[in-house]
Amino acid sequence: MKALRMKRFVFMLLAVFLVATIVPAAAYAADSTSGAVEVRLKAGSTNVAINGKQSSVLTAPFEKSGTTMVPLSVITKAFGAKLKLQDNKIITLTYNDKTVVVTIGSKTVKVNGKNQTVAVAPVIIKGTTMVPVRVIVEAFGAKIGRDKKTNEIVITGALAQSGSSNSGGGSTNLDPDYGKTKFGDSYLGWTMNYPPGLLLVAQSDDGTYAEWGSTTSESSVIVSTEHATDVLTSTEIRDKISVDWLPSDEVVIDKRTITVNGQSFEKMVTRSSEQGMLFEYRATQKGETLYFVMVGVVGKEKTSLDPYQSLLDSFVPSFDKSDSTIKDITKVKDGLMSINNEEFGLSLKLPAGWYGVKNSPNPMYVSENGFFSFGISSLQAQDTAEQWLARVQKQLHEDFLPNYIKNEKTSSIVMKDGNALVLTYEFSYDQKTWYTANEVFLVVGNYRYALEFNYDSKLGTQGDTLFKSTLATVDIDTAYIDKNYGQIEDDTDNIDRTKVNTKRSTKYGYSIDLPAHWLGVNTDFEQDAVAYISDYGQLIIQTIEDADVASVSNAVQQGLREDGLSVTRGNVFSVGNTSVSSFSVQEDIDGIPTTEIFYLVEHNGNTLAFIFTINNANATTTALNGFDTIVKSIKFQ
Repeated sequence: MKALRMKRFVFMLLAVFLVATIVPAAAYAADSTSGAVEVRLKAGSTNVAINGKQSSVLTAPFEKSGTTMVPLSVITKAFGAKLKLQDNKIITLTYNDKTVVVTIGSKTVKVNGKNQTVAVAPVIIKGTTMVPVRVIVEAFGAKIGRDKKTNEIVITGALAQSGSSNSGGGSTNLDPDYGKTKFGDSYLGWTMNYPPGLLLVAQSDDGTYAEWGSTTSESSVIVSTEHATDVLTSTEIRDKISVDWLPSDEVVIDKRTITVNGQSFEKMVTRSSEQGMLFEYRATQKGETLYFVMVGVVGKEKTSLDPYQSLLDSFVPSFDKSDSTIKDITKVKDGLMSINNEEFGLSLKLPAGWYGVKNSPNPMYVSENGFFSFGISSLQAQDTAEQWLARVQKQLHEDFLPNYIKNEKTSSIVMKDGNALVLTYEFSYDQKTWYTANEVFLVVGNYRYALEFNYDSKLGTQGDTLFKSTLATVDIDTAYIDKNYGQIEDDTDNIDRTKVNTKRSTKYGYSIDLPAHWLGVNTDFEQDAVAYISDYGQLIIQTIEDADVASVSNAVQQGLREDGLSVTRGNVFSVGNTSVSSFSVQEDIDGIPTTEIFYLVEHNGNTLAFIFTINNANATTTALNGFDTIVKSIKFQ
């Protein structure tokens, strides 16, 4: 489902920017002589008085479940408390020797290391961080009461001591965006005005996807980029919008080319009756980058998008580093991209230009010359990292022919989470282009962590340096894994590769035994086409109805020869009382030399074609004999 439509706005708790109310600092200055602090405020009112000086806040205090919620900036600036932000949601306040930790969305507040439960969790409203005031100010030693005459909430206490040992390094303001009116990405090269009333609620590790949303509205704004080496035509850009972003329930109601600020955009407006929403998509190409800017709003009429036209028009595929009004949200600093995958407890840094693989079940990042992946599995009883590495090394030699592997060695490496073993080797699929693989085996507690870092061998020592420098940044939250993960089996290590699953086709009257570890793509054996993926190839079972083997074999071989391929006759053997003929061809598929083996067998007037494709590098005797074994397992009904 397209991200623009998903109701992910509940994840505001993970917003990158916890924008606090902007209040002049002078209004919060305590009495400079006595250090005394008096704060007066009222639920529902934006007026705030600090030591008698009046000011206003953007979001008024409110009461809920007997708890008074106030802007955090009122407390920090009035009392001189320092604060630090972690993971975009954990706020640590320090006041003299006191420490208070609050988390957006959590009712647990930690005061001097001890947990307390509050009735209402801190929350962001209209860009302002609202917190339960009593638990915080009482931790500061202040008192909170109510003026019965004015119905004001009155907080009295003292300004933090300037020499407080616990106050270093923090800030009194959570508003890093003060004076900013635009968002932009200096690395990816784009700028846009602040989306009104929305916060940045999601951003990909590589920064190529950014989304703004709200807890009170389904409106959303997305900016996305992708690399495009070719210069795309208007039609091709429109096709990209349709294929990448439009689901089947959207109807296009406007499609054209527009020019904004001298830049040409392809524009598409769609309506979704199912969702009751309208969407506007704009896309443009500059250099080798394709830019998408999109808006989704609730409504039925096209005019529902009108309030966002100035925002869309403000988007430009450029970034002016001298413009102080731009909030730079780039993920790239000093040439490195910081990655924090909370779901897998993984953080690391990769060079700019790497990007995450979408829809991958585990963290995976690639570049033109490199590949990084990360996986978690449970440690089995009596198993060790040394035994784990030995099994992988043994399987490597079973999967590759000897002349496609070289410079194999094992070593160890010190990581932040412990000592790991490394299996390093070079491999190739054509004996021309070689890649260096570094498979890392780390065991911590009850879990195993598999990391793989591959690069083009032509990088030489540069690639090895990149591998080691990247591994030095890898930090795994093993405590999080221990707490939140259960038993996880490894689908590739120490599995029984002799185990088979019997598959049956009632319609075509046969059964066949397939390796249990193969991945099914099309698995309905009542259909005329079935597909499975093996470790280094694939199997397609195609049923040609009302056709004899000789006719099918002649037609297929003739077509292969017309494509310039040479056909080699293979074995002939029997399955039951039925003869099986085979032939093979050598072909480059996506630049990789492969072998395709065709097995043809006739049954009930139909021809069954079993087509195995395998990389030449992996065409071991064991693998090729295995194909014969699979076909010989056929039983006809």
